[in-house]
Amino acid sequence: MPTATMRTLSVDAISGPRSAIPRTVLLCLKETRPAVLVAFQLRYLAGVALALGPATVSGALPVIQAALGSLAWSCAIVYTYLYNGCMDCPEDRINGSARPIASGRLSPRTALAVARAAAVAALLLSAGAGAGTLLLCAAMLLLGHGYSAPRTAWKNNTPAAMAVVFCSGLLTYAAGPVALGVPPHTPALLLTALVMSLWMALVGAVVKDFSDIEGDTAAGRRTWAVTLGERRTGVLVAAGACLVGGGFAAGAARWTPQLLPTAGVVLTGALVLAATVLTVRAADPRERRRRPYRVFMGTQLCAHLSLIGQAAV
Repeated sequence: MPTATMRTLSVDAISGPRSAIPRTVLLCLKETRPAVLVAFQLRYLAGVALALGPATVSGALPVIQAALGSLAWSCAIVYTYLYNGCMDCPEDRINGSARPIASGRLSPRTALAVARAAAVAALLLSAGAGAGTLLLCAAMLLLGHGYSAPRTAWKNNTPAAMAVVFCSGLLTYAAGPVALGVPPHTPALLLTALVMSLWMALVGAVVKDFSDIEGDTAAGRRTWAVTLGERRTGVLVAAGACLVGGGFAAGAARWTPQLLPTAGVVLTGALVLAATVLTVRAADPRERRRRPYRVFMGTQLCAHLSLIGQAAV
């Protein structure tokens, strides 16, 4: 009589189909970069907090609209970064990026499908938040698309990338108040939006390229890091960071003293970043060349947490 044998299935074989969608979502979030999502949400919330200072809202509708706007903005950022990851895949692989698309863990086809779904969700959610939020969100999606799309490719030269990043910052700070139905024109909000958008443009849009010079060169991009080299670009970034930090402190002291703690955080971060970026060399490991970008991100995260925490007290 033949003996029956029992074949043991692996855990992956059992859970594979069930875990495919959650795994794809997780990889898409990693590609979008959680720190970036958090940064944009903090900008959105900062706009809300600063607009609510002298204004009041009544009823549940404005709160619901602000929440829908927040979700819409996150979906717009997911679209922007997933689409960028798909378009940047060849050079990201040259640069040795460990992000999901470049490393092959997430196919560009899947990422593009998720990106398109996120764009549709962004428009639907923003429509629920009001016509103003819908217009702002549509503009944000267009900026994100134009930044990476082959026909426009604003990412390929630093001035164009800086302009896109600056406008995306202004749109984000305005989105929260618009969703609430509050005009975004308080002095504190205007100063914060201007200065922190300049921080994104003059600093973040430039230092992000320091670790990607090899791939950007192969792709034919004309970023400052490629055309000027790390040393000259580092001097420009250091000057821009100190200009933004010093300008924020001076502006806060002159017009909005309540922003002095936040301005102090930005000025401190600017000095640390200037010292960091001036020591970056082309021969340094990729992780070392990423440090200026990490200082940039850390500074804006701390600044927004300080601002929102102060508004909540």
